[in-house]
Amino acid sequence: MRRIIFSGIFFMFLAQGAFAQNFGMQFTPEERAQMQTEWMEENLQLNDSQLVKVEALNLEYALKMEKIKEINGNLSKLRAARKISEEKDKKLKKLLDKEQFEYYLDKRKEMQKKAREMANERKKEGGVEQLNK
Repeated sequence: MRRIIFSGIFFMFLAQGAFAQNFGMQFTPEERAQMQTEWMEENLQLNDSQLVKVEALNLEYALKMEKIKEINGNLSKLRAARKISEEKDKKLKKLLDKEQFEYYLDKRKEMQKKAREMANERKKEGGVEQLNK
C-alpha cells in the first residue's frame, strides 16, 4: 500500500515537473519510468497492447526529463518539464481510452493538490522553526 501511495505522489511530481529540483532524482530514469508504468497498469487497467506502448512512452519521457537537470535556473527547468509533460499527455491521450485518460487527469490533479498542501505545511513548519531559533 505504501508503494502505491508513494508511486502515486511520485507520478504526480513527474507529471507536473516539480521533481526536477529534488524529488525523485535518487532514481534512474528507468526506475522512474517503471514506477509510472506500474501505477498506470494498476490504476488504469491497461490492456497488454497499451501496457507495452505506455511502458515505452514512460521511458522515453523519463529520459527527456532527465536532461532537465542540465538546464540552469529553476523557472527554465519548470517550463521545460511542463513542455515535456504536455507532449507526453498528447501521446497518452492517443494510447488510452477516454475514461482512462480522464481518470489519469483526475488523479494527477488530486495528487498535485496534495503535494501543494504538503509543501505549504513544510513551509509553515520551516517558518515556525526559524522563529523558534
